[in-house]
Amino acid sequence: MKTYFLINSLTNGGAERVVLTLSEKFLSQGDEVTIISLNRNDRYPVPEGVKMVYLSEMNDEGSGIVRMLLIPYYAWKLRQYSRQHKIAVIQSHLARSNFVNVLSKLFAAPHQTQLVSHGIASEYHLQGMLGRVYLGLMRFFYARADLLISISHRMREDFRTLFSFTNRHIVLHNPYDIERIRQLAEEPVTPDEFVFKPHVRYLIGVGKLLSLKRYEDIIEVLVKLPKEVELLLLGSDGGELNRLKQLAVERELSSRVHFLGHVANPFNYIRQSDLFILTSRTEGFPNVLIEALASQTAIVSTDCVSGPREILAPDTNIHTLLTDKIEVAQYGLLYPVGDQALLYEAVMHLLDNPLLREQYAQQGIKRAENFDIGKIADSYRDILQGV
Repeated sequence: MKTYFLINSLTNGGAERVVLTLSEKFLSQGDEVTIISLNRNDRYPVPEGVKMVYLSEMNDEGSGIVRMLLIPYYAWKLRQYSRQHKIAVIQSHLARSNFVNVLSKLFAAPHQTQLVSHGIASEYHLQGMLGRVYLGLMRFFYARADLLISISHRMREDFRTLFSFTNRHIVLHNPYDIERIRQLAEEPVTPDEFVFKPHVRYLIGVGKLLSLKRYEDIIEVLVKLPKEVELLLLGSDGGELNRLKQLAVERELSSRVHFLGHVANPFNYIRQSDLFILTSRTEGFPNVLIEALASQTAIVSTDCVSGPREILAPDTNIHTLLTDKIEVAQYGLLYPVGDQALLYEAVMHLLDNPLLREQYAQQGIKRAENFDIGKIADSYRDILQGV
């Protein structure tokens, strides 16, 4: 089978990891895999055997308006490539690539278009004029796709609330190589990378430093936590690094907040930390939660739309949103978005309960295995083959 993925670039991010995980799996099954990238910005290593095609030599820098104005250019280039190689299906990930994918078909490219959404569409309402433009483009382009794929059930319902699309729309959770994550989590963090002190309790957050991630919440909470508790933040892209560093200085936490940037193996950092913290305002289907479960680290997460509840409290109603309390869920603690007092309470509850932390660590790996690539890749294969 020949598989074609379209992505903005291979910069740090969950969608990029999904594409690479699927690519490695399909390669191992003897498939030919091509990743078509709008820009050249490969922060992740490309698996040997994957063919990379770049529609431009640009990186991801520049304003959102400029990137949007380039959509017709990318679409025309994709149309030419698709016609030259007689491609049957192109599966795109992330909004800009999804727009390019459909527009190339409107330019008479021969392939079917499959669009994978990795974020909550209603979040664009909070992003000013550019967000409204994105919603308008979604309304136009997504309605013309051959297949829409959401990575969580709550995300699909969000789409259905905003739009009246009539095309086929399915849910496929992200795939993960759970065994590989477990192996990487067991690797030691070398002293030249970071030194974990035996008397310190470590909290960790992983992801792009975006405003919607609300990392400031855990920094503010750290002020009240015991002085032997410190915070690791892995990730650099997103534009919030300087603001968060300044906040740490203002709160006199410079020695307790460690901005470690991009690391080759985040899983051993997660494994050696006491708690994984997710403070996001919104998510799609947060990869980092599955990775923390697979790394056997207890989790405190916002009960945001969408993903955390489906992952940590799978037997509950996906429409539930906490507003004034903590929920001790089956696979982790949930708290209301932005409630720093309850975040403090949740962190202290787990730090003070080693038996509960151990219980979550043991249950977590079992939960993570539900999202193993071996169980999910076949579903992606079926839809890529038009089944």
